[in-house]
Amino acid sequence: MRSWIAAGWVAILGAGGCTGGERDDAENHPPTLPQRQVEEPPRRDPPAPPMTAADSAEVRIQLAAGGDSLKAAFEQVPALRAREVGELRRDRNAEQIAIARRLGFRVSGDAEIERLRQQGRLVAVGDSTPYWVLREMDHSVPYVTPDTRAMLVHLGRRFQARLDSLGLPRYRMKVTSALRTDETQRDLRKINSYASQTVSAHEFGTTIDVSHERFAVPAEPRSSGPAPGARQMEVAMLEEAGKEHAKVLQAELGRTILEMRQQGALRVMMENKQPVYHMTVARRFTAAE
Repeated sequence: MRSWIAAGWVAILGAGGCTGGERDDAENHPPTLPQRQVEEPPRRDPPAPPMTAADSAEVRIQLAAGGDSLKAAFEQVPALRAREVGELRRDRNAEQIAIARRLGFRVSGDAEIERLRQQGRLVAVGDSTPYWVLREMDHSVPYVTPDTRAMLVHLGRRFQARLDSLGLPRYRMKVTSALRTDETQRDLRKINSYASQTVSAHEFGTTIDVSHERFAVPAEPRSSGPAPGARQMEVAMLEEAGKEHAKVLQAELGRTILEMRQQGALRVMMENKQPVYHMTVARRFTAAE
């Protein structure tokens, strides 16, 4: 079920579309002009008029109705059960390191990261995609093996498919940690007593951490109407709902991870002191996937 479960939510998400995006390619790379022909500046749409009091009131009414429907949808989903939490905590560090050594390669520093990136053996995680956003990283760099990124894409797609089936918005994951070098791992140990005191699976480009307490709003929230500011109001409502019902999102992401674990795609440790799902890719992913 990909539609929202209540008419109020449909009213909000059914109007408008995502704003922004890249400029037209012809505008970025204008054709060569004959001599003495003057290039006209690109046309700009006139600025939209500010939201009126009536517009604001209408949007707030729609958001209130949608918020009630959204709350009802969230309340139908159970939190993680003890058995599920146990399954999410089975893959210890030693097991993940063994897989990381087999599928990745230990990275020594920035020069090697750049060399591997140019060879295509490391790829950028991506700051913002339809499935995740990248949080600021102090002790890792946003690069992983191609298999790891493919695993993350699969996870995001399946997570959002579960949300669709429950009539929930397509919230996104927050990636908090990726590739570490010897140096960044040592720095992390100085401030985090829970960081691995030996080698970490993060040092092989095969492992990422994803928050299980915080989630990002959908990449393309649909505006509640044409009035300026409607989208910002909707985003604020979705952010608040995501915080209030984080346990539901945690549970559905966890269940998606368990499905992929059972299929041999990844290994996971649901950490407690650090509120993340610590995941290592467990197989190769083909280009067709």
